[in-house]
Amino acid sequence: MITFEEAMETVLKNAKPLPAAAARIEDAVGRVLLEDIRSGIEMPPFDKSAVDGYAVKNAEAEKGQPLRNVGLIQAGDVFKGKVGPGQCVKIMTGAPLPPGADSVIMVEDSSEADGFVKFLKPAGKGMNVCERGEDIKKGQLILAGGTVISISHIAVLAAVGRSHVKTGALPRVSLINTGGELVPPGQKLGRNRIYNSNGPMLSAMLKTDGINAEAVIVRDQARSLKAAFSKGLKADIMLISGGVSMGDFDLVPGILKSLGVKCLFHNVRVRPGKPMFFGVKGRKLVFGIPGNPLANFMAYLAYIRPSIRRMSGRKDYAPEFETGVCSGKFEPKTPRRALVLSAVRADTCYSLTEVSNNGSADILALAQAGGFTMIKEGGSLKKGEKAKFLTWQ
Repeated sequence: MITFEEAMETVLKNAKPLPAAAARIEDAVGRVLLEDIRSGIEMPPFDKSAVDGYAVKNAEAEKGQPLRNVGLIQAGDVFKGKVGPGQCVKIMTGAPLPPGADSVIMVEDSSEADGFVKFLKPAGKGMNVCERGEDIKKGQLILAGGTVISISHIAVLAAVGRSHVKTGALPRVSLINTGGELVPPGQKLGRNRIYNSNGPMLSAMLKTDGINAEAVIVRDQARSLKAAFSKGLKADIMLISGGVSMGDFDLVPGILKSLGVKCLFHNVRVRPGKPMFFGVKGRKLVFGIPGNPLANFMAYLAYIRPSIRRMSGRKDYAPEFETGVCSGKFEPKTPRRALVLSAVRADTCYSLTEVSNNGSADILALAQAGGFTMIKEGGSLKKGEKAKFLTWQ
């Protein structure tokens, strides 16, 4: 049986980055950018109006006399001509500033009659004009390689004309729940059956990392499991929830071995999640997670999410441990490394409070928590003591 730290190290050692891929920018959120993005254009690419109003030469507007309106410019138009002495041009937001004009007076500050416009306020040179290149210069670095693309990056990528970018590829994931007692939520619950909570939970966690994987429920029968695992091994990562302990119907490790999966560890000195299985087949990763929900949740945070991130090329793939202060005692009374379900309150520092629960299947307690406080093997924590915690908030 290996330690929790050895288990995390073994998993990450085998989570090899996948080959780079070209991704549509709409599909690139959450992926790692593997190239520097520089703008091939200026933004804006021309002097343009920031408002609906009238394009004027400021010196003419300052004379206080009505100016003759000689045209209309909408966004995308090309104005044929020039704003001469005593003239102005009606202009819409985003339209190019015409030659001869250097300012725009808002329509609210003007009145037009018989083709002449009277201005209620002076313009001020450059007023309401977005100058060419004021946002982005040609050749300017927009996003550096290694950036994790967020939704706030998509508009700027599109604005400089990029439809695709070179990114790390997200791994394909298969998700399998074992157990004849499991019923998908929404269906009628028969006698001695329970709803499948692990599948939707893991599927939702995968979606936060940009991966779509629907849970498949398979009965604890060797033929059914082998067929499901054979199909699941076509993905880069296979997640199996349940069937990895030592019971008569915990068939997963043996079937995986028959399919050529090499076991790298099976059992970790940690609670929850002791009967954790991890194996590889070539570059493919296989996680066998004990069936209780807390073990599933912890395994995703400690092993699976870091693997996904490392395989996709991210540098920030390590499990997200923070430091907090215990608001009370933590006495898990186990010889294993304990990850204790905790409420997390952010003040001047993180405050950690143990969430009372009825064991590793207590999903209501999980819903009331914000992290797992980490306690050394056979240890405990006192009130006011600092501790590391694994968080998902």
